Amino acid sequence: MKRLKIIIVVLALFFVASYLAVSYTLSNKILQTNSSMERTVKEIPIYWNTTFEKMMDLLPEPSSVQVTGFEEVQLHAQYFEVSDSARCVFIFSHGWGRNWPNMLKYYPVVQECGCNVVMYDHRAHGKSGGKYPTGGIKESKDLLKITEWVKMEKGYSLDQIAWAGSSWGAATVLMAGASDLDPAFIVADSPFQDWYSAVFERAIEDYGSGIKFLSPGVMQIVNMRAGVNFEEASPLEKAKEISEPVFLIHSEADPETSSSQSVNISEMLNRKSEFHHTPWGNEHVMDVINNQADFRGLLKQFIIKNDFRYFKAKTDRDSI
Repeated sequence: MKRLKIIIVVLALFFVASYLAVSYTLSNKILQTNSSMERTVKEIPIYWNTTFEKMMDLLPEPSSVQVTGFEEVQLHAQYFEVSDSARCVFIFSHGWGRNWPNMLKYYPVVQECGCNVVMYDHRAHGKSGGKYPTGGIKESKDLLKITEWVKMEKGYSLDQIAWAGSSWGAATVLMAGASDLDPAFIVADSPFQDWYSAVFERAIEDYGSGIKFLSPGVMQIVNMRAGVNFEEASPLEKAKEISEPVFLIHSEADPETSSSQSVNISEMLNRKSEFHHTPWGNEHVMDVINNQADFRGLLKQFIIKNDFRYFKAKTDRDSI
């Protein structure tokens, strides 16, 4: 009997150790972004049918700046001064594992607004500091710091600033929208509703439903390593606290982040917001590439309808 108890204890310890080891390994997939400028630039011809150089030709030469983010993390940013008389600024928030050039694809849909542009690397991405990503928790606070920098250094008021985010970056701008720092409006393309859903919706597709058994251990290790509570990374919960108008868009055919997540978010947004559940058949965040004119038209209508005077194209501006 004593020998049996020992065997049971040893097996139990082995099971616990194995569970923790596997959970830790899987947490690496969540916390290690493998982000690099080279990777992002190489992907542009593959997915966008153009090049980094051609996209950059649409904008003036940027100024590289360092902005101090949340917890003193240094954020690497690019400031594009489209015009020294520009009346507005777009701050772009990229997706997980990418860098600031990933947001160049959105410039053509806002180009006629004539705004200056900020693109930056999130923490733990590219040239920015920070050890781990946090699902938008600390990133949303970084965005607030970027916004304060634009106000203080460039002289813009909040009603002259808009945030635009893609995928994980879209979740970030939505979470930031729940703060007291309200920009003119928010553009969110294909966000996730919460960090857990973002991770395990894809994990189940890759590894099967059995992966859910590991999810408590994986996410608790993520909490310990990143110094956050993953449950706070929830655009769905934050959406009801957003007071500024949101332009939310998500492809019905998205195979990576189910558009049902944006459907859920849209139900919590204020009445000034719009949700476009696009039927164009595009993959994740590809509406802006494959249906650029449609995307631009919807956003332009949103800007005119809400009378965002600083963001109107010259032909659409009322006399001021």
